[in-house]
Amino acid sequence: MITTIAHLESRRLLRNMQTWVMVAIMAALFGYLFLKQLESFLVVQETLAAQDHPIGLSGFMSVRYLEPLCLAFTLVAPLFAMRSFSEEYRQQTFALWQSSPVSASALVTGKFLGVFTVLAMLIALACGMLFIMKFYVAIDIPLMLSAALGLILCTATCTACGIYFSTLTHNSLIAIVASLALLLFSWLLGSANFASLPVQFLKDLSIANHLHGFFQGYIQTKDIAFFVLSIALFLGLSIIKIDALRHTGQ
Repeated sequence: MITTIAHLESRRLLRNMQTWVMVAIMAALFGYLFLKQLESFLVVQETLAAQDHPIGLSGFMSVRYLEPLCLAFTLVAPLFAMRSFSEEYRQQTFALWQSSPVSASALVTGKFLGVFTVLAMLIALACGMLFIMKFYVAIDIPLMLSAALGLILCTATCTACGIYFSTLTHNSLIAIVASLALLLFSWLLGSANFASLPVQFLKDLSIANHLHGFFQGYIQTKDIAFFVLSIALFLGLSIIKIDALRHTGQ
């Protein structure tokens, strides 16, 4: 059942013109940033070669090309997810789900996977540009896979966040504004100065603080745990909300 719901959700997105407009914009961003950073590497290549431990093309492109895309996906993922439930509420089709034997967990998980499947295609496009270079230059495959994992976890977390706020309101605009506000606040926590305050642990809630290691080629368990727990938290809250609506008959 989860697979069926995911398929329906991904098809709904792919039939929407706004989805393809966003795909075109993201593809243009990928191409521009990729070529710009590749040109930058060629300019500084001699300077890097003079260093004791020079960074290679893979490391340079991972940090300068893939890592900035995390912020782009932070903005785009909620846009894809904002209508998952808001649209159902607005069109009054949510009652059909309420009367069906589908559980709240299956419904939320299916919609999450449907939205993430479409976003995963964009991630594959972004990473594919780097992997194609393997035919021409040596590429650090483990580093590229580590960077891709970071991009996937970040996007999945932002998608789950968008799904949750979509369950809270009939207005998709409110859902997108609320989810973006929370996600951007999480990003800003990483650059805030809490040295003089007894809330240093707030930096551990920053998405940015848990991403950098992936793009430098080292993966820490605590970083993976942060994203997995964040996804589970948002999906769990979404399930609780949907289950509450079913029991109250709203």
